[in-house]
Amino acid sequence: MKKKITYKIKEKNKFKTSLINYLNSYKRFCFLDSNRSSKNNSFEFLCALCLNEKKSKSIENLSDLDKIIESKKWIFGHISYDKKNSIENLSSKNYDGISFPDLNFFVPDLLIKYSENKLSFLFDSLSANYVKKIFFDICQTSPTTTSSQKLDVNCRVSKKNYKENIKKIKEHLQNGDIYEMNYCQEFYVEKVEINPCNLFNNLNKESRAPFSSLYRLDDKFCICASPERFLKKTGDKILSQPIKGTIKRNSNKEIDTNNKIQLKNSSKDFSENVMIVDLVRNDLSKVSKKSSVKVDELAKLYSYTNVHHLISTISCHFDKEKSFQDLINATFPMGSMTGAPKLKSMELIEKFEESKRGLFSGSIGYISPNFDFDFNVVIRSILYNKKNKYLSFTAGGAITIESNPEDEYQECYAKAKLIFKILGH
Repeated sequence: MKKKITYKIKEKNKFKTSLINYLNSYKRFCFLDSNRSSKNNSFEFLCALCLNEKKSKSIENLSDLDKIIESKKWIFGHISYDKKNSIENLSSKNYDGISFPDLNFFVPDLLIKYSENKLSFLFDSLSANYVKKIFFDICQTSPTTTSSQKLDVNCRVSKKNYKENIKKIKEHLQNGDIYEMNYCQEFYVEKVEINPCNLFNNLNKESRAPFSSLYRLDDKFCICASPERFLKKTGDKILSQPIKGTIKRNSNKEIDTNNKIQLKNSSKDFSENVMIVDLVRNDLSKVSKKSSVKVDELAKLYSYTNVHHLISTISCHFDKEKSFQDLINATFPMGSMTGAPKLKSMELIEKFEESKRGLFSGSIGYISPNFDFDFNVVIRSILYNKKNKYLSFTAGGAITIESNPEDEYQECYAKAKLIFKILGH
């Protein structure tokens, strides 16, 4: 984008809340918030807007996306978990109450970026006066948020069946079919009307997650408080940062410290992490320069609002002969959300889970004009279909031979605790 208007704002958080509320009137946008994280983020928040939905063109396959990348434009969008079906010989027949497409990207008319204490409006074809009016309208939008109503949340699978499924998954582990599998369950609310922008403001203030996003495609929303990065590219360097290993936080400092020590010393969680690191190393080796894949951090502990996590960082130097399509075909879906081996794990996920994952376990992010990009992992997220009045969120964890069904069930609730809270529970 060649044109830029820069503003200095005194109350950044107030402006950010107003901006999120302002987005309510648009049908296509992507708001990304790093919440001032130090995790290699190049901005504090970034907002891409389609101002004229009728003229906005959707990019719906990877080959077309590669062509747009060559035109050196900003691109925003998502890849759903079920994109796997066109990467591998797989299918998904489970229930889907949200219906995000498998892949959809767009070139924004306006980009709003806050970094290094500066607010910039980037654009090409818009008039400067029109952009200034948008800034004024945002400033005039109320920054207030309202408390969420208590919603009647249902479970797609009963606790009994969830635990029985884990026992069956462990039989596959015992037989050597898989070494680890990510198993999830859906929570949902039917016939519900919500304000997604207000809900995101509430969730974002509570979570302060480094890969948060508010994403809308027509009547479909993703309200995301993700702590996990899928892929980031800067120059020719690519980073992947899978999470494996979780323990809940405690308000008592002594107990919380003991929980951290317990997670650090957990052989189960460490082995989960190492298995996925090996999978990611193998995936990246398919698109990297020879001998450039390395593990920068192995199972390092990071703390968030409700949980502690073990996170590894794997990097490589991207082979310039490879395309974005090559990269996605080699690495998607992310191993932290499948298991190992990846193909067999995905087959068993379809067998044991009762809902289609859709955008959950997928990714939202951006590609810059110089082909740098950053994509999250869509977890700790609320998906909402405004037309169907259907709300969904999903949680799960890695099942290994050491997994205890009751512990795994409780881990789901630890990961979903914040979402339950903002939904009034």
